[in-house]
Amino acid sequence: MRMINWGVLGPGAIANTFATAMKVSPKGKITAVASRSQERAEAFAKQYDIDNIYTNYEALLNDPSIDVIYIATPHSFHFEKAKQCLQAGKHVLVEKPCTVTAAQMQYLVDLAKANKVLLQEGVWSRFMPVLSQAKRSIEQGIIGDIQYIQSNIGFAFQNREQPKERLAKPELAGGALLDLGIYSISLSQYFLGEHPSVIQSTGKLTEQGVDEQEMVTLSYASGVYAQFSSSMAAHASNSMHIVGSQGYLVLPHCFWDADAAYFYKHDECIQAIEIPHAANGFEYEIAEVMDCIEQGKLYSDLMSHQDSISVLKIMDEIRAQLGVQYPESITQAR
Repeated sequence: MRMINWGVLGPGAIANTFATAMKVSPKGKITAVASRSQERAEAFAKQYDIDNIYTNYEALLNDPSIDVIYIATPHSFHFEKAKQCLQAGKHVLVEKPCTVTAAQMQYLVDLAKANKVLLQEGVWSRFMPVLSQAKRSIEQGIIGDIQYIQSNIGFAFQNREQPKERLAKPELAGGALLDLGIYSISLSQYFLGEHPSVIQSTGKLTEQGVDEQEMVTLSYASGVYAQFSSSMAAHASNSMHIVGSQGYLVLPHCFWDADAAYFYKHDECIQAIEIPHAANGFEYEIAEVMDCIEQGKLYSDLMSHQDSISVLKIMDEIRAQLGVQYPESITQAR
């Protein structure tokens, strides 16, 4: 079995979660890390036994031994760094959201196709076996026809010892929607399989002009609805309910980190799906990306390019309705 060599671009907190999950992979290994901070790169390399350290991103792209690069920088850098990786002929897994806008995502999709390399958005939830099994049960009619989906996701980041300062900055594509609300949208799209015909949103902006919280209703042509709230100022139950004509599904606390799902009829649990993570949940997307590379695919069927574009179009519209405006330097698609 050929080992697949990974490079990590941006050794921040989420990259640590990724690197921990890589330890359980039988065919993947992180062999290089790139950071503008040599100190951070060295600490990351030491912690995860990584051989090569680069203090500029171009050196990582020029490393011929690297098969695929995981991009874990702040949102505002995703587009430019993914563009450079694809131009260098590297397969790319980009932490969610893959880009700030749908137009940027379309640009990268076209570039990946032209260079015949994989481009994958890392919405880790979409690759978890609990959700694929839950979707299969719904398709088999366990709760009847879906009527609506409700979810909420929120954390009082201001009360944390180390607040996520990047979420407050427009120049870093901050706000609750791109960091949190994306999970509600992406999973609703996953279960419903259609793009909403009407989007209605209301919310509150910070003094810096990013969305502190929002409440959104997505209406679909099929007659189904999805409602969600996301907040970076209030701690929510962080659960999702999918309500059908004959029952409902509960994805409990931290629904996006799904290791359990419960189906109910008349408030009685009729099916439980419980699949503990082998590491932390990132192992599923890691394995899927490597399988796709070996199969010569440009994306996973679990999270297609069109899925990513659809979710980003929804978020573009929500931000427009709320009045969130990011600098043109991080939204341009060229």
